[in-house]
Amino acid sequence: MKYQKLKNTNFFEEKNYEALMTRLQNVKPDSKKNWGKMSVSQMLHHLNLATGSGLGFYQLADKSNLVSRNITKFVILEVLQKFPLNAETPSTLKVNDEFDFETEKQQLFQILTKAYKTQSDSEWASHTYFGKMTRKQWGKLIIIHCNHHFQ
Repeated sequence: MKYQKLKNTNFFEEKNYEALMTRLQNVKPDSKKNWGKMSVSQMLHHLNLATGSGLGFYQLADKSNLVSRNITKFVILEVLQKFPLNAETPSTLKVNDEFDFETEKQQLFQILTKAYKTQSDSEWASHTYFGKMTRKQWGKLIIIHCNHHFQ
């Protein structure tokens, strides 16, 4: 499958949110992976950590640095608008254990729903790798990151 190019990265537009939720609904325990090492349940837990940490579901250490907070964040969110295949995963977001598929999928539904309902930047904590981000930046990251893993 060719890497799907995003036409719109505004998570907070209802049609984009609903399309992402539909894609999540279509993820199955035996969904075929096209690259990488994570199982489907590990991928869901990884997405839960990445987004849920911004909303207080998880507490992750700040592993950001000057380059990741400024250059890498800008390149991913504004230039590439995608993650390169097999990109290095920040240590705080690496998942090695197995998790229950249904539990992780339901958790991601809850996290994405809460994210969609946010109204301000102040509802979001810093990202473990990209540092402080606005609500709009978090929304872009959600779309880009989920798209990367739902391929």
